[in-house]
Amino acid sequence: MITEKEYKAYLGADTAPKNLKRLENISLNTLRAIMIKNIPTKDSIIYKEFIKALIEQIYYYSINPELIEESSSSGYTLGSYSENASNNSSNNSKSITRVSPSSYDILLNCGLLYSGLGGCNCE
Repeated sequence: MITEKEYKAYLGADTAPKNLKRLENISLNTLRAIMIKNIPTKDSIIYKEFIKALIEQIYYYSINPELIEESSSSGYTLGSYSENASNNSSNNSKSITRVSPSSYDILLNCGLLYSGLGGCNCE
């Protein structure tokens, strides 16, 4: 889905992660877990925005590998909802969301996430 060339061009980087396909797979599954709609098709108007969100998530995992490798279950956070393990008070400070803030914003703005604000308040 994401080529090394696309990754480098979007981020303005000289290199791409050696494990790009692995990070892409993990990132794709992470984003799919929070999206309210299916992955857009190539002919969709929001496909390019989705690809940007995916690249941002890949980059986020490449600079924060502990988000992938951490095996202890200290709970999770999604938006304002947080569930923590009761016995791991020392890990509460590690409640970093696994979703890149940039990816989250992109997906929210193109309608692939639910903001929970109630939609249009048109009069």
